[in-house]
Amino acid sequence: MGSFVDLKEAVSRLSEKVLTVAATDLPPAMVKALGEADGRERVPAAKAQLETILTNINISKQKCNSICQDPGIPVFDVKIGSKFPLDFDIEAILTKVTADVTKNVPLRQNICHPLTKVNTKTNTGYNLPYIFYKYLYGVDYLEITGMLRGGGSAFRSGVYSLAPTAPRLEGIKKLVFDHVAMAGGIPCPPTVVGVGLGGTPDIALYLAFEALRRSPVGGSHPDADMAKLEEALFVELNKTGIGTMGLGGDTTVLGVHIEYVGSHIATHPVAIAFSCWPNRYATARLYADGRVEWITHEQEVAK
Repeated sequence: MGSFVDLKEAVSRLSEKVLTVAATDLPPAMVKALGEADGRERVPAAKAQLETILTNINISKQKCNSICQDPGIPVFDVKIGSKFPLDFDIEAILTKVTADVTKNVPLRQNICHPLTKVNTKTNTGYNLPYIFYKYLYGVDYLEITGMLRGGGSAFRSGVYSLAPTAPRLEGIKKLVFDHVAMAGGIPCPPTVVGVGLGGTPDIALYLAFEALRRSPVGGSHPDADMAKLEEALFVELNKTGIGTMGLGGDTTVLGVHIEYVGSHIATHPVAIAFSCWPNRYATARLYADGRVEWITHEQEVAK
């Protein structure tokens, strides 16, 4: 390991494994949260749904089947260490990997041209899979996260802007509550709700989606004010009675995760993003010496 050719092949193998795991094996943190929701559920219809969900998760993992019939849209988050010798076309690798995983799992062929509706049959297309990049100074690894964003959840996300005269705290609470209530059962709850605050609208929405991957599910933000807001929203959203798959019950959201950046003095973006119950993502790192470290599925995949 360590040569140019070896690292290129290692990235290809690892990214294929990452996307396959994302499609077929939920992160342990999500499985734990769903199991806890099942344990406290008092409504029979909701409990039956949760037990079916947990059974589905086990079967999908054992048989390496797609967790949901809708694989959504493939997205990658790639963090590039300054000491990692990336000297090859990672976009080409991830495009080929997406097509290969679509064929091999298999995954439903979702991606089409936005006007003509011509389907590529590979879940790839113009600028898809979409890739977010981040540069990490001083580290010697490449971190790859594969995500499948479902049509029921991701497409019910949204972004708003609070007026400068609006009360910040109460305004945020109302926007999030109203948006989740309006979405109802369409995002396939119980969901994780990500909230992005500050920056510009596109930054806020990016933060909201990034928040969906926080572990543990329902873990508190290190900022005490944000943690208090997360808890307040979690309690209120679970009082809506939307429940599992919109059939009623005690758990509508598994967690509310807030991320934020500095806010403009005159305006304040508030973005809300949903996962569906199969919050599908997987993350692993490839080091410059060829070592692999799994971040999300260490016990299941680190073999």
